[in-house]
Amino acid sequence: MGSAKAKVVDLRSGKGIRQAVEDRKAEEIEKYGGGGGGEGLPGRFVLDCLRANELGDGLMFAALHKDRLVLNKATKEWLAWNGHHWARDWSDEASVAVEAVVDRYLAEAVTIGGQIAEAMKADDKGKERELKGIQSDLYKRVQRLRTKRGREACLSFAHTCRDALSIKGDELDREPWLLACANGVIDLRTGALRPGLPGDYLLRASPTAWEGIDAPAPTWERALSEIYSGNQALIGFLQRLFGYAITGLSTEHILPVFWGQGRNGKTLIVQTIGDVLGVLAGPIQSELILDQGKVGRSSAGPSPDIMALRGLRLALASETDKDRRISPSRVKWLTGGDTLVGRNPHDKYEVAFDPTHTLLLLTNHKPHAPADDFAFWERVVLIPHLRSFVSRRPSADNELPQDKTLPDKLAAEHPGILAWMVRGCLEWQRQGLAPPVEVRDATTEYRRDEDVMGDFFAECCEVGPDYEVGATELYDCFTSWYEKNVSKRVPAQRRFGQMAVIKFRKEKKCGFYKYFGLRLAAEPSLTG
Repeated sequence: MGSAKAKVVDLRSGKGIRQAVEDRKAEEIEKYGGGGGGEGLPGRFVLDCLRANELGDGLMFAALHKDRLVLNKATKEWLAWNGHHWARDWSDEASVAVEAVVDRYLAEAVTIGGQIAEAMKADDKGKERELKGIQSDLYKRVQRLRTKRGREACLSFAHTCRDALSIKGDELDREPWLLACANGVIDLRTGALRPGLPGDYLLRASPTAWEGIDAPAPTWERALSEIYSGNQALIGFLQRLFGYAITGLSTEHILPVFWGQGRNGKTLIVQTIGDVLGVLAGPIQSELILDQGKVGRSSAGPSPDIMALRGLRLALASETDKDRRISPSRVKWLTGGDTLVGRNPHDKYEVAFDPTHTLLLLTNHKPHAPADDFAFWERVVLIPHLRSFVSRRPSADNELPQDKTLPDKLAAEHPGILAWMVRGCLEWQRQGLAPPVEVRDATTEYRRDEDVMGDFFAECCEVGPDYEVGATELYDCFTSWYEKNVSKRVPAQRRFGQMAVIKFRKEKKCGFYKYFGLRLAAEPSLTG
């Protein structure tokens, strides 16, 4: 009878340890079968792992937990499969899972015990001695794996061996047409639900269960009708907008702006959508899209605000202060579909990733923007909110009584609201966003209101080919006009000059800068 030693690979031979173990694993699984459980791993593979020391522990861990655990190399964190999508291993399941390796070694020790009994019965002293040595090694390995060092070593080799349980990190949340939810994955191209697959590599997921494309949300639809005064064209546009937003696409280069004075329903809408989507929606600092003047971000510094956009479907910036200026370049950067680059505070290297978010701004005050930036205004979609929901008795035509229980009522309709968005996605695929005339007109008026320089020149200046005016004189007049008609926060002279030279030539004459092609009116209309 051959010895047990002859039945295992000699891991001290010239053949690499990893290759030897992997070859034996493939051979035994092909011969005896194998799978995802400890019992499915052949005994000879277990003994090969035993002889491969800590590497073998990692190989067995990887074999036992394939498609159940994976290490994200980018963030150095373990992810656990929850049945439909991956989730961060907050409860340290990976460490606990080392015990499955222990269990398999113990099971093999029991099997070896039976073989020892047979050897003793056959009075085969050599085989008995050899098997007892293997069993002793198994128990020693169990003891080591139940130490902090042994557990850490097992996990370390599990993500550094062949067929390692690891991903680079850029595999996550890259399927724009898939939306993970509480009970599966929705294919946004069709509205169909299917089980999630580990290979989808979806991390962000909605906490809402899918109850079908026709799941009702009557309270939600009634609330929208009240907020938008029954304007079904506008409500349909919003449904398509949010339907597009739940995809991970960045084909619509837009900046929707929910604008209106307080208690008008815009916050209720966005908060409800955010609750339905969970971590697929998230806030960003409004400073990210506002003009910072001379205070800029260091290009060498960390950028967690950019990294927070990774995998996000809906990014929400809210409540810009009055008289703040928006940064067209930042808006174009964050809504243009170009690759984003960022770095978390403790990361060594920057990360480049494709955007998956739709950026939406909520504000009581429309931020100022240059009226002549065509690419910026091509993105802006202003959605006015003109209703007012009051706790007192309504006294104006646009006022309605406030329902303080509405958020709780809407919470019961989250599956229906999710279905409402998916129906909007299907409709967006059929006809695009197609903003209604009310939205287009409001956006055009917003742009016209931002043409401050045009208003100033029309009210305070005369235009003619032979006219000229001193730069300081013109700015002083502009300062007086701006303070009386727009705001006390007057643009600096440098900013004024940047806007003025778009329309008029500026040159030095007789030692002073002048603008050519205009002059101050005989009686400037400083009050508009």
